[in-house]
Amino acid sequence: MILEAFSPGTPRIALQQLSERVDLPKVTIFRYIRTLEGLGYIHRDPASKTYNLTPRVMLLGYTALASIDLREFALPYLQELSRLTSQNINLGIIDKTDVVYIECVKSRRRLHVPNYVGSRLSIYRTSIGLALLAFLPEADLAPIIEMILKTPDARQYLGPKGQLLSEKLRKVHTDGYAVNDEQFISGSRGIAAPIFDERGEIEAAINMPVFSSEVSLNHLLSNYLPSLLDTAKRISEGRGYRKELHVDSKKSREINPRPLRRQEEISRQPKGINTS
Repeated sequence: MILEAFSPGTPRIALQQLSERVDLPKVTIFRYIRTLEGLGYIHRDPASKTYNLTPRVMLLGYTALASIDLREFALPYLQELSRLTSQNINLGIIDKTDVVYIECVKSRRRLHVPNYVGSRLSIYRTSIGLALLAFLPEADLAPIIEMILKTPDARQYLGPKGQLLSEKLRKVHTDGYAVNDEQFISGSRGIAAPIFDERGEIEAAINMPVFSSEVSLNHLLSNYLPSLLDTAKRISEGRGYRKELHVDSKKSREINPRPLRRQEEISRQPKGINTS
């Protein structure tokens, strides 16, 4: 809808004009624009305050378009989780060897890593990246690992052939979630869970980064992980995923998250959402 507003006759469009063309509020348009800008498909000219498409838009496919729809669908769930845990929650997708945040719900001060829509993080350095990689088909995972290992820094952490990364991904796949306990960023730890689409394929992941000085690893896993898993499960189901239909292909153990006692309402569907 937004991309179709651009044409050879109007290659540059201001926000107000864009809002009028697609008949959506400016605040909604701005959210979409921020996502597309972060993904590199739209560029903003600070001087004229107009937007134009980039050459990268030619590569735009189903995954990128679906991520925008996913972001709008998942946002109420992320907001609910953030409100009940008082923690920042991020939604990210894979872009080559990076994780790109397509939604960020902030409830606390900024952590030691970028935490805004469009942020890019090395995929192997974050819990959300590990959660994404662990559930990729081997045919998709192999070329990504090959690209990662081209950098000396990555080989130092992951082994010359990526054997250390492979071990981590096997554990994540078995557990059903990923943990990063200050392995790469001192003072920060986090947990992440995958989100699947109706075909049972990994679509995105959500994570919860915290300050190590404020939240111990044990507290993170026992008090916050169940709710994070429950949120990821409900988003996946809302996207059409049914575990019983894909259990053979996933081969990961069933996880039955126990919501926090003082946060029992997390299991309720956020207002305004209809997954029927």
